[in-house]
Amino acid sequence: MPFYYTFEREIKERKTLKDVTDAVQNSFMEREVDHINIDGNIITGKDSLVKLDFSNRSPLVLSPGKEYFIYNEDTNILTYKIESFYPILFNLIYAVILFLILHFLVGHLMIELVIPTLFFILITFVNYFQHQSVIDKVSKNLNKRA
Repeated sequence: MPFYYTFEREIKERKTLKDVTDAVQNSFMEREVDHINIDGNIITGKDSLVKLDFSNRSPLVLSPGKEYFIYNEDTNILTYKIESFYPILFNLIYAVILFLILHFLVGHLMIELVIPTLFFILITFVNYFQHQSVIDKVSKNLNKRA
């Protein structure tokens, strides 16, 4: 049951597939994506669904799934497509946990429903904009290179 966030950015200057591939690989390496696959004009990155990484601030990382960068050299359009099912599922699980905590601490139905719902909406938006910033950063790096 895949859901996807899809973002498109125009690359202003003529870039070869190699230029785009290098920029995307740099982005994957910065974000420590484990598995990178290049197949024609599609660059795919995939992490384990759950990984422990004690070198970062957060030891438990919940990976969003596969990420796809697709570059069309004819139109100079870079497309970033990411599976969004797992991030939304984990956000929902966090909201349910918050609901249960509030249920036992507060015991007021309106507060129990409103706060977890707002929390779910907020972290889903934050997650969405984090993914959008990935494509913005890659396209900005490609557009500023001479």
